[in-house]
Amino acid sequence: MIGIIKKLLLLFLKKLRIIEIKDKMTMKGNSYLFNRYSAVTLADGSTKEDIILGVRVRMYGHLSSQNRGKIIFGDYSQIGDNSMVAAVKSVTIGDYTAIGDDVLITDNNSHSINPEDRLLMRTKAEDHPYRLWRYSDSKPVVIGRNVWVGSKVRINKGVTIGDNSIIAASAVLTKDVPPNSIAAGNPARIVKTDIDKSPRLIKES
Repeated sequence: MIGIIKKLLLLFLKKLRIIEIKDKMTMKGNSYLFNRYSAVTLADGSTKEDIILGVRVRMYGHLSSQNRGKIIFGDYSQIGDNSMVAAVKSVTIGDYTAIGDDVLITDNNSHSINPEDRLLMRTKAEDHPYRLWRYSDSKPVVIGRNVWVGSKVRINKGVTIGDNSIIAASAVLTKDVPPNSIAAGNPARIVKTDIDKSPRLIKES
């Protein structure tokens, strides 16, 4: 009996958590998947209108918006376990794009690069306004349609990734990636192009 009550309580708490997450986003459809890594943080004036999920998104990561930074996921897209998107400007992720586990996508430096600013920040409490992302350099991030982002990738501010491209595991992106390309390494470089012309291995029935 105690085991059944415990299971029901855990199920109830899980549903409450999912409701809390959904209340912090704008969702275009009704088929969404969440797990224990799913989280949404809104700060410095951001609202649920700043995070938009398309139809049938798998949201297993952490989405964090500050100062009205936009985070937009296209239809049938996915973000994996323990991954994070951080926006103070905008991060746009195209339809059918899959983001692996332990990925960081950020449109900002999270702090000022000026030494005097950083010294001042160090003297303040963790929740002081000087630590907000609004005081960092920021540029929009755009990830195209049908992109594959491997695990442990970092995508930095100002990067655009073209449609159909692949970002190899553990790559660190500081520059744009053209469509139909594979980028790998730290810092990432283009290792293959025209992958749309590679032989198909799946035969549609």
